[in-house]
Amino acid sequence: MKHKNHICILLMVACLTTSLSASAQHKTVVYGSLGVSNVNIGIVNTKRGTCTNAKGHYALSLYGRTKDIKLYYSCIGYQDTLVNLTSKQLQRDSINISFKMLPKSYALSEVTVSENKPEIAYHEKMVSLVTYEINEMGIYLIGYRQSGNALLHLSFDLDTLSVLPIAKKYDRLYKDVFGQIHLMSYDSTYQIGHRQLGNTFLDMELFYGMTIDDFFYIMGDNAAVTDSVFVIATYGQGGQELYYHYFNRGNPNGHLLEYVFDQIGLDYIENMRKFGAFGIMPTFATSSSHYANFIMRPDSKSWTSTPPIYDPLFSAGNALFLFNFEADKIEHFDSKAQMIEKTSMKFHRYKKWNGKWLMKDGWKKQVLVDMTRKEFYAVFENEGVMSISKIDLKTGQTKVVATLSGFQFVQLPMVNDGTLYFLYHAGPTHSKALYRMRID
Repeated sequence: MKHKNHICILLMVACLTTSLSASAQHKTVVYGSLGVSNVNIGIVNTKRGTCTNAKGHYALSLYGRTKDIKLYYSCIGYQDTLVNLTSKQLQRDSINISFKMLPKSYALSEVTVSENKPEIAYHEKMVSLVTYEINEMGIYLIGYRQSGNALLHLSFDLDTLSVLPIAKKYDRLYKDVFGQIHLMSYDSTYQIGHRQLGNTFLDMELFYGMTIDDFFYIMGDNAAVTDSVFVIATYGQGGQELYYHYFNRGNPNGHLLEYVFDQIGLDYIENMRKFGAFGIMPTFATSSSHYANFIMRPDSKSWTSTPPIYDPLFSAGNALFLFNFEADKIEHFDSKAQMIEKTSMKFHRYKKWNGKWLMKDGWKKQVLVDMTRKEFYAVFENEGVMSISKIDLKTGQTKVVATLSGFQFVQLPMVNDGTLYFLYHAGPTHSKALYRMRID
């Protein structure tokens, strides 16, 4: 009897163990079709997830789920969707969840632009914006997500017009002097175009692909353009001299528009050549804000002691505006590159007690241009808080129009049609979002 009881106990333990093991290893496959590729599907409050394939299909295996869960569906340009699954449903072997992802439409009534407080213009919970650019056709953004980067095209009403999957290496946008926007990586570049039906934008397309070296060779020195002339810019003497030459359309012979130089920087370089380096000097690295607003890619290898001077030239309203910070002048040229007027400016400098003019610590060496309204703005920063000042072209004076209190170290400020845009983190994940605020 004792032997039989022992066998019964062993059988009961074996059955119980098998039952528990089967329960722990029970697999439920959630599958379906969403009609969109690269949709992120995740289990809320976990790191488990998957994404749809090129045909919009997906399958997600769930093991041993005994409590209710929530599935989160998200994709750039589409509305987020949350699906609840009960513990009873999770006892099935498979669950079909199929639906059509709805395009996201940003209505102005939902995204209110305040005159004195920045508002989020574009934000996705599972996407972090890398960079953006603006031209007359709308706003272009590169969004990063685990399943891959995407290029977005938004209208100024913030409707998503098009979404294009791109390789992760393409992480920069550049607007050339003609207003065309290029998608760039460390080794290649494409121009962004559109298929259109009348005045309606359809899908984006990438064309004119070339190596990054060829692109810099073609575009690197381009500074500004009008209907009549084309202006190029070249540095000399370690970045302390800047030559602007203009070429009449159809004429290969150039003319000097302006020669800008920093005498203190030139003297320093000459002393370096005569006497060598006085201690260890920092190496200058080209910043994205520098080449995006001025010359594409200066040769930084020769600038081992001082950064290049910043005296940008802009074309706006078929005229040219040179902010000659070395001479403290705003120089206004007509469409044929002929001088119209010069205006004194000192917003970038301040006087110390000995009467000497020195550079303001808060000036960011950055001028923003609103191409739509032909207005210019200077950028300042104090303890990480950025302020934007409108430049009066007639007087050279500035007036503060926005101070981004509560937004320390914002990135990529731009102005279009009286609206300031910038990138800043949002939400608990600190993913970057696009903000905007009215400044007119």
